[in-house]
Formats: sequence, C-alpha cells, structure tokens
Amino acid sequence: MQLPRLKRNTDGARKTLRREITIALAIKLMVLYGLWYAFFSHPSIHGMTEGMDPDRVAAALIAPPPANTTEPHEEKHK
Repeated sequence: MQLPRLKRNTDGARKTLRREITIALAIKLMVLYGLWYAFFSHPSIHGMTEGMDPDRVAAALIAPPPANTTEPHEEKHK
C-alpha cells in the first residue's frame, strides 16, 4: 500500500522562509546596533580621555611591574 503523494508548495514555502530569515537578521542587527550605541559609542564619563597621552598609556601598559624590595609574605612571618 502506497501513501498518496502530497503536492508541496515549494515556491510559497521558500518565500516565507526567506522573509522570516530576513526579518530575524534585521532584528538581530537592530539589537546589535542598540548594544553598541548604549555601551560603546561614546565614553561614559565626559572628558575621560582628556589629558591622556597615548604613548604614555601604552608605555604604562607594556612596562614590567616595579620590583619590590621586600616580599609582603616574608614580612608577615617575621
């Protein structure tokens, strides 16, 4: 016994799927833009970057930590 073949409306299904994917991508892009605008588009503190020399900041980040003359854990045990 064979099951009857059902006609598939592939054109309509493809158009619907294409529309749903497009809508989902558009919503995701709007959400990403909203997150970027809320958190990354401008500094949270006005004047946050004033007076900062980029070379000085880079040198401070790359420089090795200063050497301690005494170890903190040695002082506690004495």
